Amino acid sequence: MIILGLILVLLAIAAGILLFEGTSQLTDGVDIDVLNGTISLPPLALLLTGAAVISVFWLGWVLLRHGIKRGSRRRREAKEESALADQRRVDNERKMQEEFAQRERLLTEERRRHEEETATLRRQGDERVEEQHLSTEEARRRAEIAEAEAGTRRGDVPRDANDTRGGTDTRGVDPRNDPRNDPRT
Repeated sequence: MIILGLILVLLAIAAGILLFEGTSQLTDGVDIDVLNGTISLPPLALLLTGAAVISVFWLGWVLLRHGIKRGSRRRREAKEESALADQRRVDNERKMQEEFAQRERLLTEERRRHEEETATLRRQGDERVEEQHLSTEEARRRAEIAEAEAGTRRGDVPRDANDTRGGTDTRGVDPRNDPRNDPRT
């Protein structure tokens, strides 16, 4: 568009110069020397030709201005689009970083919750083992008391479970070899 407008403006200027140089009087026919030739025009035709030349000049000038404005608008829009694309890219990066941080917080919270549940389950398991151990110890003591009472009813002499003097208890088992008397259990 710019080039076409420039060409039309230059043609109009050249035609205007040729018309001005070629006309010497307006009353008679006007002879115009153009490219080693002569054209004879009446003054009315010269007037119309001048109007056409001016119209072509202004058309070229309008096209030239329109082309310049259009080019500058395209460059401005390209810059704005580039800035907008950069802003979108920065916004997307920030959003992805926020999402990553949120996921990290959720994972950390999940890990902490899992560790708390694991610790709670371990503590409950240890408590159950301790309860079972205490129940077993209590049952063993009650059994010893029951055996001692049963031996007393039959007339046996009650013996201490930790007695190391030898002999056998009412069941015929040496108390030193009896696994129930092992203090480690």
